[in-house]
Amino acid sequence: MMKRLKALITMSASCVLLWGVAANAADGATTDSFSSDSHFRIQVLTGGFTSSQVECDTLCTGGPLTGGLAGTLSYRLSVMESTSDPDVVKLTGVDTITTASGTLVIPDTTLWNLATGEFVDAGVVSSGTGAYAGVHGTLIIQGSFDPAAGHGTSNYVALLKFPH
Repeated sequence: MMKRLKALITMSASCVLLWGVAANAADGATTDSFSSDSHFRIQVLTGGFTSSQVECDTLCTGGPLTGGLAGTLSYRLSVMESTSDPDVVKLTGVDTITTASGTLVIPDTTLWNLATGEFVDAGVVSSGTGAYAGVHGTLIIQGSFDPAAGHGTSNYVALLKFPH
């Protein structure tokens, strides 16, 4: 229980920090770089995501990403669990982001309110190719998805640590 609480607090603090960075963006999409030493470079990337449900044997969505990770995002559900709130489900799955520069694979956890469509999704990069090879980081997506219509809109913030 303490491990889960610690993870939730860490994720919440990251969301507050990253959404604060995103709120400062005048046009809604930013790319900020920070280099703390010669061993790695950190980028904060923001933008939007328009999703549609796609055919698969579980729940899958996909669509275009705008902003710092311009490309496409594909999501595949692995597990759906009920929560103590009958309107909210916990989803576990994988986001795959494909850009002109490479691919990021991001296992994630989502809390989705089926009554309102609102969700928050958090994931940690597990692998990358091309320009994203060796990258570590976090992706937070917040928005809404209408299960009846099969469409949604959201915003994302990615904090990525690139090796030099």
